[in-house]
Amino acid sequence: MLYKETVTPEMWELLERLMKDEKLKEFNLVGGTALSLMIGHRLSSDLDLFSTQDFDVQSMLSHLSSKHPVKIRELLDNTMLLDIGKVKVDILAHKYPWQEPVQTKEGVRLASLRDIGVMKLHAIFQNGTRIKDFVDMYFLLEHHPLRTYLDVYQNKYNGSPGLALISLLHHKNIDREEKVKLLKGKVTSWAKMTQRIKKAVLNPSFDFSEPKNQNPPPNKRRGFRR
Repeated sequence: MLYKETVTPEMWELLERLMKDEKLKEFNLVGGTALSLMIGHRLSSDLDLFSTQDFDVQSMLSHLSSKHPVKIRELLDNTMLLDIGKVKVDILAHKYPWQEPVQTKEGVRLASLRDIGVMKLHAIFQNGTRIKDFVDMYFLLEHHPLRTYLDVYQNKYNGSPGLALISLLHHKNIDREEKVKLLKGKVTSWAKMTQRIKKAVLNPSFDFSEPKNQNPPPNKRRGFRR
């Protein structure tokens, strides 16, 4: 089951269309939206579609423009940053191997939690300004210990995860104006989140998983408290 309440109806409709598009068959949903659909922790407002293969940007742009209202934000080799209708869509070649098989749920090709977690670690290492990356990491720790993501990081990016580990503790550059809307009735204070992340850094094997029978109230939306 996917938590469709984490995206707008327009996003879901567009995602369904993109997943059915033959020209996008090698692209899979990653990032915060993939995570939100799988675990239902927060609202998400953009689509990140990644492939491990090169692709022709101009050919893809022509194809998508023939089917959707497309506005270009930026085009680079193997990179398309677009607005399709009112939805922000990033289409990229991320040429690092998937660490677990891509799974398909309700027609959506989704990266695994391990792959999403290691990509979140990499994003925090490269750009530690997005508070949503730290929020996502907080919830990812409920599914696998940090040690799991560190091991996957080494395999996926063929490098030491040490710097990525340290970057989890650097919060001074975070954009605190970024809004994060949580849907789960769990601890939501920034202090509690940073405590968990710090504990994970100090003891990467610590298990933060919670009992499976603790389900949140349906459609319970909460803002992010600092």
